[in-house]
Amino acid sequence: MTIREHVLEYIQRKDYTPKTKEELATAFDIEVSEFREFFRVIKDMEKERLISFTKKEKIIFGQGDFLIRGTLQGHRSGDFCYLLPEDKELGDVYISKENLNGAIHKDQVEVEVIQEKKDSRNAEGKVVNILTEKRDPIVGTFQAVNAYGFIVPDDNKYGFDLFIRAGDKNGAKNEDKAIARIDNTNPKEKNPTGVVLEVLGNKDIAGIDITSVVKDLGIPDVFSKKVLDQAAKVPQEVEEKEKHQRVDYRDLFTVTIDGEDAKDFDDAISIDKKEDGYVLYVHIADVAHYVDKGTALDKEAYRRGNSVYLLDRVIPMLPFELSNGICSLNPDVERLALTVKMLINTKGKVIDYKFQETLIRSNHRLVYTNVSDYLEGKYSYEDKELESKLDIMKELFEILAAKRSKRGSIDFDFTEVKILMNKEGSIKDIVPAERRIGNRLIEEFMLVTNETVAAHYGFLEQTFMYRVHGDPDEEKVEAFRKFITNFGYRIKGKDIHSKDFQALLQEAKGKPEEILIQNLLLRSMQKAEYSEEPDKHFGLSTMFYSHFTSPIRRYPDLFIHRIVKNTIHHRPDTKNEKAFLEYTAETADHCSITERRADEAEREVNDMKMAEFMEDHIGETFEGIISSVTGFGIFVQLPNTIEGMVQYADLKDDYYHFDSAKYQAVGERSHKVYRIGQPVKVKVTDASKERREIDFIFVENGDEDVKE
Repeated sequence: MTIREHVLEYIQRKDYTPKTKEELATAFDIEVSEFREFFRVIKDMEKERLISFTKKEKIIFGQGDFLIRGTLQGHRSGDFCYLLPEDKELGDVYISKENLNGAIHKDQVEVEVIQEKKDSRNAEGKVVNILTEKRDPIVGTFQAVNAYGFIVPDDNKYGFDLFIRAGDKNGAKNEDKAIARIDNTNPKEKNPTGVVLEVLGNKDIAGIDITSVVKDLGIPDVFSKKVLDQAAKVPQEVEEKEKHQRVDYRDLFTVTIDGEDAKDFDDAISIDKKEDGYVLYVHIADVAHYVDKGTALDKEAYRRGNSVYLLDRVIPMLPFELSNGICSLNPDVERLALTVKMLINTKGKVIDYKFQETLIRSNHRLVYTNVSDYLEGKYSYEDKELESKLDIMKELFEILAAKRSKRGSIDFDFTEVKILMNKEGSIKDIVPAERRIGNRLIEEFMLVTNETVAAHYGFLEQTFMYRVHGDPDEEKVEAFRKFITNFGYRIKGKDIHSKDFQALLQEAKGKPEEILIQNLLLRSMQKAEYSEEPDKHFGLSTMFYSHFTSPIRRYPDLFIHRIVKNTIHHRPDTKNEKAFLEYTAETADHCSITERRADEAEREVNDMKMAEFMEDHIGETFEGIISSVTGFGIFVQLPNTIEGMVQYADLKDDYYHFDSAKYQAVGERSHKVYRIGQPVKVKVTDASKERREIDFIFVENGDEDVKE
């Protein structure tokens, strides 16, 4: 066998780790005197496109063009990873632990496909080059073992514990939550080694668990001295000179409507009824007046991207002096606002609008519960003018909601969770969150405002930041079409419109398969994101949409406010349109990322706290419904929205097969079927806040006392 043949055989082995030509020569026991000849063979092989070199000068089989680039995402089991390709059309690639070659969760890598995609199975690959080692600090629990110890990561996707030498503990004690740095991920070692950077405190201290989630996701939660010093200089009352430069709406009857726990109020409403329709004033806190572009405050707001709302805390985008102080539209105080004044006819069409810099004074701080009770005839206010205004708001809300529904806007009716905490930081209860008319009324007014602002700039074709929601994935929609025929549903026509989805949800409402239809429909849809390019919002069935109404807690809204204020003052946004467009695109991408990070933090905390809550209910039996059937288990949701899983291994009465076409599990002998939407009784067998998992087993009727 020639040297060339030896090399080709060697680098195509499954256990091959990419090597430099010098490392390869050493592996073949090539004498130093023979290096020149060996390197000549390697060079010829490169010319013949049999091999190629990575950026780190390591040899791989074939051409780099045939490698797939992307980011590794570990599976929650920790047993393998998926490559999420940069080219999303390629599909995810399964990477076994043996084929990671030193790469870990979050690394950017190049992967060679060693087994093509077949049927429903993902393609299989192996890592041949690590492009970027994403060595974020790891948050976990320190487990002491004699003089040394391990960090057990909170994120199971890493698939390993981090070995900490005796001299690298930095004061960490057993069961402490800590942040550690990875030092070495040599694939030949069983555990990577690391160094403890910061000790957060014992894992049982109230709030440490949520702090761990915040740190793990890299959410900035401390303002620098420079930012705080700048915030401290912001005046807490409206300056006299500014009052005279504004449209004065202090005598206009104005209210805020928010949740009972809200501390920052960035939107307020005024309304009048005319013969030909309604005048709706949506006043939004003028944050841009106090946060100039390029300042320390602005840079920190950009870095955070948004406020993050967790169970026991709010991590604000802006310091307290702004978020809860001068920018918050508190009652009975003067505040600066950016107002969109809209004339809306009796059919819900905005026939005229104005953008105005205004001075307002809110008359009432209202809460959703009381507003809903009043509009449902269960409550009354002493202020009759307030009641009259709320009645007018209800009229307009119903008109706008009907118009939006008619055009095909999709409204998913998922039950959201509300986790109630006590003062000690423990969970008091978990209940379904209410979304009543008071909440929906404000949502509707914000929707029409955001749409009006976006449409203005969309038709002008001016650089702007839009909220876009693309068409659903065609492949997923086609699979969805085929699936719903099992239940007697069908979507007419080749092209998909939001009206089709809306009609389907209405048809399935109240039926056992409703949850399944909603979940699969949601999975077929893309995620909404920010973009510098105008595009339709599929879910809302509108051509232009934006986020304008929450500048205290979202950076895109603050970004848009600056554009609107320039419009009011007839100022150009920039002297360099190309550079401004690139800046807008960069900001849009960044804000989409920080939004997803905030959503992930909320999900992680909720999952953790629901598991913690169920730790006190192990052995108890509950009624629920099957919410999902997968290849690895059956998920059951309780009335309070808590979800746990029944593993197939725990179904002792039969061996069950997962039917992926119908999303159901079928017994091999009994032909017993478990399907989504089916009412069941379950017993809690285990729950772990560390794993964020809850385990159930099915209980037959009469076997146990059932908790409601």
